[in-house]
Amino acid sequence: MPRKKRGWEPGACYHITHRCNGQEFLFRFQKYRNFYVLHLFKASRRYGMDVLDYIVTCNHVHLLVTARKGAEISEALRYLHGAVGQFHNLQRKKSGAFWNDRYHATRIQDGGHLSRCLLYIDLNMVRAGVVSHPSEWTHSAWNELSGTRERCRIVNQGRLLECLRMGNMDQFTQWHRQAIERKLRVADLRREAFWSLAAAVGEAGWLGQLAKKRRLKRHEIVEGEGFSYLRGTGGWE
Repeated sequence: MPRKKRGWEPGACYHITHRCNGQEFLFRFQKYRNFYVLHLFKASRRYGMDVLDYIVTCNHVHLLVTARKGAEISEALRYLHGAVGQFHNLQRKKSGAFWNDRYHATRIQDGGHLSRCLLYIDLNMVRAGVVSHPSEWTHSAWNELSGTRERCRIVNQGRLLECLRMGNMDQFTQWHRQAIERKLRVADLRREAFWSLAAAVGEAGWLGQLAKKRRLKRHEIVEGEGFSYLRGTGGWE
């Protein structure tokens, strides 16, 4: 039976999570992480997928993306994750799956919820205990978001500002630096699985409208402190 096509919304923001097959550490060598970042740049340019944030860990990746039509995301990831699997198998002279089935896409509401998701992505390797500060993990968007990398940027800064509803990159950089330092200072590094498992994250009213629009057959809106998320089936998954 063919897989159901994802119902991408034009201009919507998605948090993409994809794990290596069997949760193995297939990105443990730097050359594979370098390859992923290089081809993420190529995929974003070739297919028109706007990258807002990213990080490549040793056994999975996080992407925060959007696209004008939405469907560009599927096209870009098909190229990108296919190329990574092929490269790994060629290097190791082996065959088999690199990725653990399909990637998961969580719809994220613009504004404050998106900014919270971005911080969650950026602190991934700190949360894992690998580094003490996001700047120490080079296979991420940190240098682009902090303003220290100007050439060959992967992040579409214009779209990032639009989706976060911020005026300019100076305002963003100051907010981002302060928000990261504040979370590190108070050790706010708890794992929030809903960013990678929920169908959507946003305000409760927005989630209800989204569930109705997507005609989710079974869904539940879970309300937390300062956020809500949607659990359901029959939508873009």
